[in-house]
Amino acid sequence: MKHRDLDYLVIAALLLCGLYVTITGFIADVFGLHQFALHSTTGYVCAGLGVVHLALNWGRVVAYLRRRLGRRERPTVTPPQRAPRLSRRGFLASGLAAAGGFALGRLLPGRRLGGLTQLEEAADLGALYHQWSKVGGSRAPGTAPDWGGRPARFKTYTDAERFALPDPRGYRGLSLEEAVEARRSVRDYAAEPLSLEDLSRLLHAAQGITESRLGFRAAPSAGALYPIELYPIVHDVAGLEPGIYHYAVQEHELEQVEAGDFRGATTRAGLGQSFLGQAGACLVLSAVFQRTRWRYRERTYRYVMLEAGHVAQNVYLAAASMGLGACAVGAFLDDALNELLGLDGAEEAALYVVSVG
Repeated sequence: MKHRDLDYLVIAALLLCGLYVTITGFIADVFGLHQFALHSTTGYVCAGLGVVHLALNWGRVVAYLRRRLGRRERPTVTPPQRAPRLSRRGFLASGLAAAGGFALGRLLPGRRLGGLTQLEEAADLGALYHQWSKVGGSRAPGTAPDWGGRPARFKTYTDAERFALPDPRGYRGLSLEEAVEARRSVRDYAAEPLSLEDLSRLLHAAQGITESRLGFRAAPSAGALYPIELYPIVHDVAGLEPGIYHYAVQEHELEQVEAGDFRGATTRAGLGQSFLGQAGACLVLSAVFQRTRWRYRERTYRYVMLEAGHVAQNVYLAAASMGLGACAVGAFLDDALNELLGLDGAEEAALYVVSVG
């Protein structure tokens, strides 16, 4: 390949790279989108191509600078075959493309919030996520990761022993208005077991199916996708062996994950909060994120956390209506609690604990 042909190829590549980083950088900055795929890489390629172009035309650049700086030298005759056309314009274009690519690809990786470049200077990752997860925040072509497909709607432990729960319907306790007024976080529990009927009503109020045809549940869920799973850690429930259970919502049954006394393990995972071991049961709320992620993408974490709050409040109100005490706990060791329940902490993770007694 001739010197001139190589130079033209470099110029064409510079123009294409410069066009890509300019357009995508402008879109990202104006619409508040997060960094485009290959954005920074393209900026570095632009800078590299600019260096190559400069090297290919170094003699002409030096001659031009000397002429502009007033130094005189004998004119030299450059062979026509070695004189790339539009070299001055190409040089200017490559310089602008390289500078623009570097600036847009490296210095402007995302939307600016309050004068700070989010990815480099935001101290609060929650605030950064809140900005990134605004509607449309990652929907532009080439920016979104692979959000995956729809997973199974229900989780089951196929080899687990199952325990039927009493029918939760028909109980009439405090009215809604009275339960709202009576609701408090209660950490002191009487030394008497919960009844199996109590546990059944609490689980139904939290996640029970209230409309069988469409599968709607007691707590609202974005898109009726229901990512929340319930794991009762049973300490003292009449007629039920202590252990870790999973609420099989579709049959309103319990699946025994592991039998045993987990008071100490639950308390340790809960940062030593002793009432977690004194309660009749602790309901652990986990989330299977992919159930929501495949549809709602960057909004997933928002929606899942909102739903966990809905479920926990239902438990609070049901407990108050039945004359029980409940306390929601968000302070726990994630890894320890996930390990206790056999969760990987990524695809499914514990979010919330509600003790009841």
